[in-house]
Amino acid sequence: MSIENLIKSHNWNLPTVCPACGSELGINENHTRIFCTNDYCPSKVSGKILKWVNTMKIKELGLTTIQTIQDNEFFLDISNIYEDQLRAEPVLRPLLGKNWENIKKEINSHKSMTLAQFVAGYNISGIGEKQIQKIIKAKGYKSIEDFVGNDQFRFICDGIGDVLSVKLHNGIQLNIDDMRKTLNYVTLIEEEKTEGKLSGLSFCFTGAMEYKRSDLQKMVKDNGGENFDSVKKGLSYLVMQDLNSTSGKAKKAREQGTNLITVEQFLSMID
Repeated sequence: MSIENLIKSHNWNLPTVCPACGSELGINENHTRIFCTNDYCPSKVSGKILKWVNTMKIKELGLTTIQTIQDNEFFLDISNIYEDQLRAEPVLRPLLGKNWENIKKEINSHKSMTLAQFVAGYNISGIGEKQIQKIIKAKGYKSIEDFVGNDQFRFICDGIGDVLSVKLHNGIQLNIDDMRKTLNYVTLIEEEKTEGKLSGLSFCFTGAMEYKRSDLQKMVKDNGGENFDSVKKGLSYLVMQDLNSTSGKAKKAREQGTNLITVEQFLSMID
């Protein structure tokens, strides 16, 4: 349903045009987020640069600084962050002073990244590093060219449905030219494998728990284990509050012989 129809149906007071570029606004499937439909909206462009900077942990480049640089027609795409430096020097050095040297130093000291970080850094809607890692593992992807293709549903795998697959497909199509340019300046490295007490084991957490699920999943990763979003072949442990649960996940785990353990039992495995 369009924003105009929602306004009429529910008498909502919603904007209909983007304040940054004047383009039409859209709304997501769950009616929880309004977005500009213009892929080249100045706000989107600065947002993409900010996402790249945050993903690569590049300091010194906040949103205000990025917008100042873009107001002078620099850093309008990811590859520009690297190729604009020499051309921008006469303009940005007087404008930003000593901070310009710190920005260049930070950018040039963060040129190594994993394939998952590289793709996630392009700020494709709904797609983060975790989703990209799932796709890379499921599909065996090694380079950005593995993400290129005409099939909108080729990314579907455990945890990645048709909606996310289409979003990633469209995002890759929109950004692939700049991605290839950026690869002239950065180096893709292998994902570091953590060895620890949980190496070779996999875990799926289900149901309400005393601990945050994200914290438990981080414990798994930090100790060399692997997180699954669902009960499937190869899962070592299903972690749950009530071992007598009759939930779908619990039933499937019992059927395939997966171990059922409590959060306390899980914590005892690493401490």
